[in-house]
Amino acid sequence: MVRTVFLMLGFAWFTNQGARYGNVTLAANHVLLQLVSLSAFFLDGFAAVLAATIWLAGEAVVAALTDLEAVRATALAQLPFAAAYVLLSFPAFQLDGAFIGATRTRAMRDAAILSFAAFLAAWWLLALEHGNRGLWIAFILYVLARAAALGVYFPGLRAAIPERRTRAA
Repeated sequence: MVRTVFLMLGFAWFTNQGARYGNVTLAANHVLLQLVSLSAFFLDGFAAVLAATIWLAGEAVVAALTDLEAVRATALAQLPFAAAYVLLSFPAFQLDGAFIGATRTRAMRDAAILSFAAFLAAWWLLALEHGNRGLWIAFILYVLARAAALGVYFPGLRAAIPERRTRAA
């Protein structure tokens, strides 16, 4: 539960900070987050394909989601960041699956807290100078920090899994 709260907190923080750049940026970020959220359903095996689809078909999808020209233009300017997020989030989602399957919730909780702290630090360093681009970069670093934090715990998870013995013929 704590892991999920911190993941939701990360998305809420991203949305709240995006709102500080105005209604158009908030709406554009929301449109792009729809692509990110949709990709989460398919991410485990198709991140590279989804990222390429967002990159190549993103303009058409954005146009289908909003008819406001200012929102479209702002979303398209940030579209590469949404595609990069999807591509780079693959390890975090893969590791999430491994830890969920092994019921290693303590490691997931700790990784979620650490990665959220990394997100806030990256946001603090980048958003003031780079605005919404800095926010997106911090958001990408957030998902990379999740993967890195879970990666630190992964050797312990692997060591706890008993080896399969095969029968001699």
